Amino acid sequence: MVGRMGEGEKHDRILRELEKIVGKGYVSDGMEERYYYSSDPSAEPPSLPEFVVMPGSVEEVQEIVRLANRERVPITPRLGGLTLSGLAIPFGGGILMDLKRMNRILEVNEESMYAVIECGVTTGELKTYLEENHPDLWACIPHAPPSVSVVANILIHGGGQVSLRYGLNSDMVTGMEVVLPTGELLRTGVCAVANSWFSKYCLPDFTGLFIGWFGATGIVTKAGIHLWPKPKIRDVVFYRIPEVEDMVKLIMKIARSDVADDIYANSWTGTSLKRYYTPEKPEGMPEIYLDVLISGDTEDEIEFKKRVVERIVKEARGEGLEIEDYSPREDLKVAMLMIPQPLPFMDMRLGGGAEYLGCYIPIEKTAEAYWEGVKIAKKYGFQYLHLIRPFKNGHLAAIMYVFPFIQKNPEEVGRVREMLVELCRLALRLGGIPWKPSPTLQKVVLENADPSFKSFMKQIKELLDPNGIMAPEKWVV
Repeated sequence: MVGRMGEGEKHDRILRELEKIVGKGYVSDGMEERYYYSSDPSAEPPSLPEFVVMPGSVEEVQEIVRLANRERVPITPRLGGLTLSGLAIPFGGGILMDLKRMNRILEVNEESMYAVIECGVTTGELKTYLEENHPDLWACIPHAPPSVSVVANILIHGGGQVSLRYGLNSDMVTGMEVVLPTGELLRTGVCAVANSWFSKYCLPDFTGLFIGWFGATGIVTKAGIHLWPKPKIRDVVFYRIPEVEDMVKLIMKIARSDVADDIYANSWTGTSLKRYYTPEKPEGMPEIYLDVLISGDTEDEIEFKKRVVERIVKEARGEGLEIEDYSPREDLKVAMLMIPQPLPFMDMRLGGGAEYLGCYIPIEKTAEAYWEGVKIAKKYGFQYLHLIRPFKNGHLAAIMYVFPFIQKNPEEVGRVREMLVELCRLALRLGGIPWKPSPTLQKVVLENADPSFKSFMKQIKELLDPNGIMAPEKWVV
């Protein structure tokens, strides 16, 4: 693994080379810029880069990577910087490459329903562009700030408002352009052999070499993504459910019916205005609040889907499930229908700091994951907030354990880290996997990995990145 270069002649030489590549206005070794990029709200420790550089084209990315190879300097790519799990912290120092300038929407094909975008395009930019130019189409948008990178959400296996039906954003890739750790350029999918980005069939699929690797195998500079028909009308129905086990049975039934766009459940703490300061659930408050989102092109279609959901709920009640109808405040309903949703589930405590460990698990394990997560949160002295969503018609479920903490308090940061490790081990024990795990949790995952899996990971990294410059501390085998 390459190390930090320190100050002196080498530092000055690399700074001059970077200035030649991108221009003086887009590179800095100043403490202010380095400090800004050294951390995120997570419990991972900060790490200062030596340089911050903002390339504006794939050619500039290639030149920077070639320079880093010659000088044996680490590179950490960064897009929106909102993973909240240390994935864009430049461990090992070196070059922090901020790709936000590469934000062009290059193509939208209405007939085959795909778009080609650069890596710096945000979900807000794509959403606005489609609304203004292609109003009958939409993309899979995560429930996150609009400054999130579309490509970054793909690379971490993120989901969005159509994931219940169509899967994660990583399932919706039609092709990629990637700068390899050697500076070479690779295209995957049909775009590698023809002038089209409509599909990654029927070639050897190289996209998996870059999805889920957190920058350790290359820098994705462009991506083709599926778009979907945008419904004209959206609506939501709400339920309150006292028992988590009943909630799981109900979402399995609704997910398989194929009438819902999204199903979103949260613990009672997600509706409390004092969610992080209420150690025990108030008497009479149900444990789970469930939102079922539906859509259609006509009011008749909406009413039909509502009747289907109502029939499923009625049948579930007949089987003994306790389910309450619920009408929230009108502003909450409006917020639930917005994309992305502006719901403040990640509000901070004084002093900053926020972690949420998302885990993808077999849907039948959701209740166990929920209650074990409650025990672990209480063990470490934190108020729990759990968020649950099924994906791919119920083929899997996501559960998010959300914890704000005081980042300036070393003792509290230490407790958060220990708690996240225990939650990660819980997910693995239940047959699941942590979503976008931090470098700390990547080590826990690899402790449980089959030796041949780890050996193959190592071979791939060494083949693609022979000088070991890419994304230090990511998937260290």
